[in-house]
Order: sequence, then structure tokens, then C-alpha cells
Amino acid sequence: MRISSALLAAAATLAIGAPALASTTIQFSNIRAEWFDVMGGLNVNTSGQGTSSAQVRWGIGDNQSGYRFDAIGIPELVVDPLTQTSAVTNIGQFTHLNFPINSGSSITGVKLRFTTDVLVNDVAFQNIEFIYAFDHFETPNGENPCADGGANGVGVNVNGCADRVSVNFNQQSGFFTIDDVEYALDVRGFLVGNEPANLFWTQEGVSNSAFLRGQVVLRSTAGAVPEPATWAMLITGFGLVGAAARRRQSTLSQVAG
Repeated sequence: MRISSALLAAAATLAIGAPALASTTIQFSNIRAEWFDVMGGLNVNTSGQGTSSAQVRWGIGDNQSGYRFDAIGIPELVVDPLTQTSAVTNIGQFTHLNFPINSGSSITGVKLRFTTDVLVNDVAFQNIEFIYAFDHFETPNGENPCADGGANGVGVNVNGCADRVSVNFNQQSGFFTIDDVEYALDVRGFLVGNEPANLFWTQEGVSNSAFLRGQVVLRSTAGAVPEPATWAMLITGFGLVGAAARRRQSTLSQVAG
């Protein structure tokens, strides 16, 4: 796809002539969690519902498996007026208590209701609900190779094949507004150790913790993953406009001198 010189010139003119847009600061507080809409599983029970630390447990065996969400202090986020997004940050701690259970007694999915008060440039929005859907794959412990492609008895599969957890934004979620535009706290996978990950492979027989990641985005785009080509085009476009603006500023400085 070619970008015409006229289009670039117009974009550069707008970038130079328009007044600077103010960024928006977002603060989250009073975070509560609730697990609901469990799919599958036997002997399912919950605890801590509607508090800062909620659990769901399931399974038949010596120990139940389960999920726990613990609220953390989310740093103040700034929404960039150009991209209409914030930085990606940690929004809570997720733990999978992964213990061997009888075949057929595991869940396949569950939802987390993440309720929070939101402060947008000192304007308060209370009890905003964001819903994150977790998909759970309880792998057969004795397979070799395991579901993650690795060998049984090695690495994350050291105690038997690791289970897989993934998470996605659910469209039942609510929103808050910035200048009458709807925004949401999207979920962006996990931070496992120091590495961002779309999937969380959890070791058998122990408690596995990772940070849940999030980002403020336009409500209409929450849950969507931009295609690589789209990101590349956006980055290229911003770079071209920025370069044009710098050249224009340099020319003006020379004329003024």
C-alpha cells in the first residue's frame, strides 16, 4: 500500500498546526474479585467472593486444584491521546494451585469479575466491572511429549505434564468514559517471571503464580489483537509524520536564525 506525498503533507501539517492534546490519568482503587460461570468440574467451591482475594477450587483427589486472584496496587496509568491506550501493566496476581486430581473432575473454564472504582482526571466512576474469561486445559500427566511440546519429567513438566491457562476479555464487561468516549481495562495475558506470555503453563503439584497484565483501551477494541501488518503500518505512518514534522521545525528554525 502506497502513501501519497499529498497525504503525508496533510498529516504533517495537522501534526504541526494542531494544539498539543492533553493526556489523561487513570487511577484504580477498591478492587474486588469474584469467580463465576464455572464450566465443567466436580466438587467446585469458592471462597473470598467480592473481596481482594478470591478463590475457586475444584476436583476430586487428595488435594483440590484451583485459581486464586489477589488484588495489587495498580500504578497510575496515562492514556496517550494519539494511540488512545495506556501502557501495559500488572493489574493483579493470579495463582493456579495445580494438584493431581481424578480424570474428568477438572473445570474447562471460569470467569473472573474484576470490580473497581476508577478515577479519571479526578472524575470518579464507581463499581465498574470488567470480566475476564479463563480457559483451562487439564493435561494428562503421563503423556510424552507433553501438551506444551516438551519432554515429560523436564522443566515445567518435571512433575508430569504442565497444565495450560489462558485469559481473554469478555464482552459482558463494563466501561468508563473519557470525554464521552468509552474505555475499558483490557487483559493482556500474564507476566511469568519477568517474561510476558499469552499462555501460562503451570507445573504439576505446586502453586504457580504470575501477574495478570492489563491495558486501558477503547471499549470497542477491547479483546482484539491487532494484526502485525496493521501495527507495522501504524508505526511507519507515525514515523513518517514525525520525520516530516522535524524537517518542518528545522526549516522554520533556519529561517528564524
